[in-house]
Amino acid sequence: MRAVTFDIGGTLLFPHPYVGAVYAEVLADHGFDSDPAALEAGFIRAWKAAGASGSTGQTGEAMEREQWFRIVESTLSDVLPEDRMRDIFRKIWDTFAEFRRWRIREHTREVLAALQNGGIRTAVLSNWDSRLRPLLADAGLDRQFDRLFISAEIGWKKPHPRVFDIVASDLNVAPEHLLHVGDSVEHDIRPAQAAGWNAVLIRDDPESASDHPTIRDLREILDMTLQPI
Repeated sequence: MRAVTFDIGGTLLFPHPYVGAVYAEVLADHGFDSDPAALEAGFIRAWKAAGASGSTGQTGEAMEREQWFRIVESTLSDVLPEDRMRDIFRKIWDTFAEFRRWRIREHTREVLAALQNGGIRTAVLSNWDSRLRPLLADAGLDRQFDRLFISAEIGWKKPHPRVFDIVASDLNVAPEHLLHVGDSVEHDIRPAQAAGWNAVLIRDDPESASDHPTIRDLREILDMTLQPI
C-alpha cells in the first residue's frame, strides 16, 4: 500500500463517555433535567433515521450543520421547549468540537506513526464538518495525517463514488494501492471497493460477522501494509 485513509467517527474517535451523557450535561447546565440513557436511545433512533432518509452525496458546511440540528432536535424534542432548541443545539455543536468529549481508539497514535515511518501516507476520509480540524489539533492527531478529506470541505460525502475519486486523484495514488479503514459497510467498505480500493472493516464486537475483510485491533493494519525489509 502507498496510502491509508481512515474514517474518524466510530473508527478512530468515540464520544466520551457517550452522546446521551454529554447531551444531559449540557441540558443540566441550562436548567433542564434529563435521563442520559433515554437521550442516548433517542439519539440512536434519530441518527439511524437521518441515515435512512437518503442523500445525493452532495454536502457543505451549512448542510452538515442543519442535518445535525435535525438530529439533536429529534433527540431532545421530549425534554426541551422549541424556543430553546437552537440555543442548546449551539452549545452541543460547540462542545463536540472539544477533544475532552472524545476518546481515541487504542493504538491509534502508534499505528499512524508506524505507517508514516514506513513511508505510507495517511489521510482522514470522513463525513464531518469544520469542527474536525480543531478537534484533531486539540487531540494532537493532526500532525499524524498527511491530508484531511472532510465531506463539508470537498462537497461530497460517503458513500458517493465521487468522494473516492477525489481522494485518489488528490493523493495521486492508483486505487489498487489505497486502503480505506472504516466501521461502516455501507459508507466505507462497499464504496471503497467499488472504486477499486482495498478496504477493511474495523469491528469491536468479536461476535459480529462480516463478509468483508475485518480487523478488531488497529495494529493488524500494519501487517497488511508494511513490507518487511
